[in-house]
Amino acid sequence: MRVLNSLSEINISRILRLIWLEKKISRVDIATCLGMDKSTVTKITSELSSMGIIREAEAGESGPQGGRKPIFLELNNEFAVVGGIEINPQNFNCSLVSINGEIVFTYSEAINTDEYAELGLIGFFEKVFQIIKKEVKAKKRILLGVGVGLPALIDVEQGKINQSIPLMIYEPVDFIKKAEEITKLPVFFDNDARCCCYTEKMIWRTSTTEKNMMYVLVQHRPQQPVKNSPRNISVGFGFVLNGKIYHGANSTAGEFRSMLWNPASQNQFVNGAAAIEKLSDSAVNGIFKELAQNIAFLVNTLNLDVVYVGGIEKKASAELVDYIREDIAYFWPYEPNKTSLVTSASVTENVVSEGAAILVLDKIFGVPELADGNGIETKFYNEFTAFQWLESKAGKESV
Repeated sequence: MRVLNSLSEINISRILRLIWLEKKISRVDIATCLGMDKSTVTKITSELSSMGIIREAEAGESGPQGGRKPIFLELNNEFAVVGGIEINPQNFNCSLVSINGEIVFTYSEAINTDEYAELGLIGFFEKVFQIIKKEVKAKKRILLGVGVGLPALIDVEQGKINQSIPLMIYEPVDFIKKAEEITKLPVFFDNDARCCCYTEKMIWRTSTTEKNMMYVLVQHRPQQPVKNSPRNISVGFGFVLNGKIYHGANSTAGEFRSMLWNPASQNQFVNGAAAIEKLSDSAVNGIFKELAQNIAFLVNTLNLDVVYVGGIEKKASAELVDYIREDIAYFWPYEPNKTSLVTSASVTENVVSEGAAILVLDKIFGVPELADGNGIETKFYNEFTAFQWLESKAGKESV
């Protein structure tokens, strides 16, 4: 692609990211938003279109003075997909997402504890990847990469799982290296709660949006993938600050234990029980009230705009949302009361696997000059650029 290679790949990345964020946008608006010459935009978008990465959508409305209607550009939904995988003590979930964010495939299956004991996490990852690979081939698509969301302490920069009590991992595991040996594709991963943030970012995203958001992932599941493991409430947080996923200094941001916890506590809460078999159990009400107090403290202290609650059934989610709203108002010291939006999550099923897939899109459509220095972008900015990866896949057969 001589024309594109003669231009700045940063400009290519900026254009691709803008189209991804806006979903539909005209060439004129691209030039205006990015401060680029219209002829440069036309050259780049023409080549991207010839490669099949973008395509023309419907025409927009004419301006106040009339004239020709603008032609919108969008990512080509048929060009390629990315995969997302979640593995937790109860089940594994996988998703395929097109490059414009449309969910094209989901699948879930309960964890067989004997099988997990035999295969371990890496073996289970390979099993789930084969499901994705088979579906990609059936759909005759190109698979660009795979994202993984896990209930674990994850060193994103080093590509390692440091520890995961839920998955019975107590020593560091070089996960990304092992996963890429299986997939022969780029693999990205993150903590499950942070992956959930990507699903909401995908919905409210625009190129100019900046929000401070908290995602509360609440799951009712076995504590570990072993027979007769007690079911309980498991909670993790994900944060978006100034529009970016927040990892913390050691990628451990979002790990949760109640402020009221003490050594006698039987789970993450002082009001918890050793086992909670149903969300209708009386102990759940006390846990939700305690959780709401912890969340309200963070929302008011950090001045967060929005809180999403996901991972549990709608009725339970709605109850927790009500408790959080009440406590945000109760603990806010000034008038008028704080008006943060608290709501149930937009995506209710396969939220971690879908978020993990969108994580891959966020890296593919990242811009090198905007790398945040935490190492997440290393694969696409040091080994090869995202555009080079897309270019290499143009016109290829499905996996």
